Amino acid sequence: MADRYQQPPKASALLLREARVEEVLGVRIQGKEVEKLLRSLGLKTQRQKSRGKIKVVVPTRRPDLGREADLIEELARLYGYDKIPSTLPLIRSSGGQYDYRLAQERRTRGFLAGEGLVEVVNLPFTADKHNRIFPGLWAGEAAPVAVLNPIAKESTQMRLSLIPGLSENLRANLAQKAETFCAYHLGKVFRLAADGVAEERQCLAGILYGPRARRGLRTGNEPALGFLDCKGLVEGMMDLLALGESAEWSRDAGLFLHPGRAAALSAHERKLGYLGQVHPDISDQLGLPPFLVFELDFEGLLQYAPRRITARSLPRFPAVERDFAIVVDREFPSWQIISWIKNRGEALIQRVDVFDQYLGSPIPEGKKSLAYKIAYRADDRTLTDTEVNALHQDLVNQIAALFGAQLRS
Repeated sequence: MADRYQQPPKASALLLREARVEEVLGVRIQGKEVEKLLRSLGLKTQRQKSRGKIKVVVPTRRPDLGREADLIEELARLYGYDKIPSTLPLIRSSGGQYDYRLAQERRTRGFLAGEGLVEVVNLPFTADKHNRIFPGLWAGEAAPVAVLNPIAKESTQMRLSLIPGLSENLRANLAQKAETFCAYHLGKVFRLAADGVAEERQCLAGILYGPRARRGLRTGNEPALGFLDCKGLVEGMMDLLALGESAEWSRDAGLFLHPGRAAALSAHERKLGYLGQVHPDISDQLGLPPFLVFELDFEGLLQYAPRRITARSLPRFPAVERDFAIVVDREFPSWQIISWIKNRGEALIQRVDVFDQYLGSPIPEGKKSLAYKIAYRADDRTLTDTEVNALHQDLVNQIAALFGAQLRS
């Protein structure tokens, strides 16, 4: 005796739904055509037309046909793949959720690209000397995060600031004989907290070097980008996020910046960034020519940026403008008076601007003259000269007494 098969396998039966064939293949095959194709494989079929199903008996020689999907796969092969059209699946849109941070990142990238800056993406590793020179925007003394297995000896720590990477980008472009380099980086910085846990924060930094790139019909040599160009770029960012009115500037910018060409940005008594020209000693230490940088706390900007911009109708009544000039110390920041006037909450004061600064005779040495313009407006009537003059004179007297300023006639 050669073999003894006590329990021979039995033929299995599968139910094939005609509607399921169309759902999977994306093409409708008539029930009679389905039966014809399956019978060509030696399968027995029995169509239940009223129920839209076909009972298929699979012989034991086809153990690979164990599911409805296997039968549909055979139908696609026999029917012809070239007869099945290429279509996208029907997916019902769920709407999704608005990502505020992502939207602001895209707006920021669009704005900086329009200003002529290119985006760079650098690795988050840097050298110890770079972290000592550029401590970033961390409050207090920031401890860097050490890399356990650095890929190079120049990359032993996580960056505290985005400026080191941008400075290396400048070095690479200068090596390629670039005359102008303006770039930005929107990325994360890291530090080691007091409890030993690593912290991260998203920042925005940029670098400006050389003359402004010529565009359109402009000819001739452009002057090199300066401090005011860098400050104007940051002010444009603040206006983009509707933070221009709350921005405050000061001279406290850091030891690695030029003391006379640097400024620190704050809003709501929180430092949000700095900008200026890198100190000449630092430039020499890095082996780079003088260049401008800015770095902003992007998370802080989004925290104070209004989520919804409101609009109101144009005023019906004209504004009345009054000017005044004061003599103060040369180091006195002009925004202090503007901030003080805005914080008074006077309903009739619509706008305050500083429009002139004068140095020289007859202004004493170490002093400067600042001229301000105040616009007064009421929503329900036209203001008279009498009430505007009284309000303006009282305001000017308080400024002179509070800030120790001398009024100029």
